[in-house]
Amino acid sequence: MSKQTIGAQEFVHVPCPFCGLLCDDLRVAVTEHAATVLANGCTKSRKLFSAKSDAGATSLVNGRPVTLEVAANAAAAILREARHPVLISSGTDVAGMRALLELAERTEAIIDHGAGDAVMRNLLVLQDSGWISTTLTEVRNRADLLVVAGTDIGSRFPRFFERIFGDFESLFTSGTREICFLGTVPQDLPAPLKARATSVAVAPERLGEVFGALRSLLAGKTLVAEAVAGAATEELAALLARMQRARYGVLTWAAADLAFPHAELAIQSMCELVTSLNMSGRFAVLPLGGTDGDLTSTQVTTWQTGFPLRVSFAGGKPAYDPWQHSAQRLLARNEAGAVVFVSALDASHLPPESDAPVIVLGRPGTRTGTCSVFIPIATPGLHHAGHLFRADSVVAIGVRKLAESTLPSAAQALQMILGAMEKRP
Repeated sequence: MSKQTIGAQEFVHVPCPFCGLLCDDLRVAVTEHAATVLANGCTKSRKLFSAKSDAGATSLVNGRPVTLEVAANAAAAILREARHPVLISSGTDVAGMRALLELAERTEAIIDHGAGDAVMRNLLVLQDSGWISTTLTEVRNRADLLVVAGTDIGSRFPRFFERIFGDFESLFTSGTREICFLGTVPQDLPAPLKARATSVAVAPERLGEVFGALRSLLAGKTLVAEAVAGAATEELAALLARMQRARYGVLTWAAADLAFPHAELAIQSMCELVTSLNMSGRFAVLPLGGTDGDLTSTQVTTWQTGFPLRVSFAGGKPAYDPWQHSAQRLLARNEAGAVVFVSALDASHLPPESDAPVIVLGRPGTRTGTCSVFIPIATPGLHHAGHLFRADSVVAIGVRKLAESTLPSAAQALQMILGAMEKRP
């Protein structure tokens, strides 16, 4: 629904594509040159909805303005000659990711996400041992205890507590909700929650030790040590008792914040504790993702190839390797014949530096650096409709077209490059 206001068109119940929560209650006013969040926004949504419009945006080849067709032809020429290109999504919708996979197959490329390391921290655990997970809706309506491990959540998902774990009426909870941070209590936590939030001081890189101790305590073992990873053993025992008392407890984290060696082992220990808690109670994990289309990339790649990200088409069929096919590793070793970087959501994402030619499909305002080809693209949820997967990975949310744009979507630009590749040079 929309209605006309003075000088602007106003939209209600707008889904926001700029973080994994995909909040769908925004009110946005759109004029010819700008979009403004009027209600229910956050710092991130207000910034990215109102970011630079496509006015004056133009394609570039070696820094020289050209038409879209010329840029697509230049990109196609680079990819025809490249040996095993690396294609990186850093924010696109389902259609854009499908087109990127088609390009990967056509060019025998390797495909990854810009936050691939963070994505793999969760995926490696899911592949190895699985987990007992929940959804945002279940947390909102059932959880009475939330344990946050190694992250403040709010910096990546600004409205999480307001929308998912705040003081609001829910279907199945009554009484006070409890929250505990394994780290520090965030300064910007909503006041009602902050007044009753507790914390256990733990450095993120030592979460594995803490959860190993909690699993030992749950198994009835006696810990001789007075402290584990700086946390008093008595404090950990008290936390475990709270987790056992919970009617519906949830352990959550944002994998992007657990940036330390072998973080997947800490995550696996967390998941194993939750599995054990379910022998006598009810507990679940909530691994948070979805920002910059990382879960969208994973879901599309999985249903198209049978594997998640870090898939190579070099052998004529998809081959998965979470280490060999890391875009970051390949670029650091100068093993990429060319790079395609797609970022339709946030212009602040920088394309990687590479000795190989770099093709950037980015939102207007993207710093192109020394890239060989730049094609400005439209933003899903603002300039065109599309679908993105939510942070709990269980549903794809449809985002809407609010404003007109002369720019192609990521999918359209990639299809132009594919079409140009079929032509004889």
